[in-house]
Amino acid sequence: MARSTTERINRKGISEELLAEVLGLDESWIDRLEENGVLREKSCALDQLPEFIRTMLNEDEVKNVELRIDQLVDAGCQRSVLYFCLDQLSPSSEEIRAGFEWRGVDLEGSGEYTRQKQKRPLATREDMALVASTAKAARRQIHRYQRELSLAAGASARALPRGFSTRVEDPEDTLLLLKSCLTWVAGLADSYTAPMETTLVKSKGLLYLTLYTSLIADRRSLRSPRVKSVTKDSRKASGDLRARRSTPAPGNVLAELASAVTGGTWSSTELKDKQDSFRKVHPNLHRILSRKLTELHEFESR
Repeated sequence: MARSTTERINRKGISEELLAEVLGLDESWIDRLEENGVLREKSCALDQLPEFIRTMLNEDEVKNVELRIDQLVDAGCQRSVLYFCLDQLSPSSEEIRAGFEWRGVDLEGSGEYTRQKQKRPLATREDMALVASTAKAARRQIHRYQRELSLAAGASARALPRGFSTRVEDPEDTLLLLKSCLTWVAGLADSYTAPMETTLVKSKGLLYLTLYTSLIADRRSLRSPRVKSVTKDSRKASGDLRARRSTPAPGNVLAELASAVTGGTWSSTELKDKQDSFRKVHPNLHRILSRKLTELHEFESR
């Protein structure tokens, strides 16, 4: 029972690390570089509608998307940030989150390489068990032949290894550090539990758009104009509270935009539930994503 509990804790921790990586939460969304004494700043926001939308939709559908974007801008959002959020719904962004990457592939061993899109699945627990056993075996061999390795190091002109912040002073320290590193690697591999990658990253691109609009947009402005008029007419027909409650639920600009861009059918309730679920399961990641979206909005609002 204790082992099962440990695995669940490890899986959640690893899942959150993976999510932070694929959502770009470990990256800087605003680059600040100083060149010749001048501070240059550039954000990841976009200056135009993502190309995949124009490619995927016909002219009238693109106009509908642009209309919904205009409504969100009127509600307080920044157009460039909305473009950034919409770009997270592109097929290429979805593929990156799913683990696809471009690799050089040797065609039939001819020595001629071509770029191909491939998915590298995350390692299984069994894969990592092999890493752990290999690291432990290497540590045992280094320990067994440490004297001989020290003699060879003393007679060799090979430079001692160094890292970004660590520099060893003699061969004995090097071997001790190496054994310590192998112990560390073996421990990590032993504790690894593969996250449920496909389920974890599914539809996560919607988080950017739904969370951004929930943080910034005036909710009253998110109802579509058509449904606003329907609601107004029904209220005119009867001032009775029961009648007002029975009128159709207002449409939602965000839901209409998400549906148009993804090709699916999303309701405002579904989008809210997805966001609430993310906040409940991953509260820390939700806070980080909220902060980064807010910072991006403020930067683009200057």
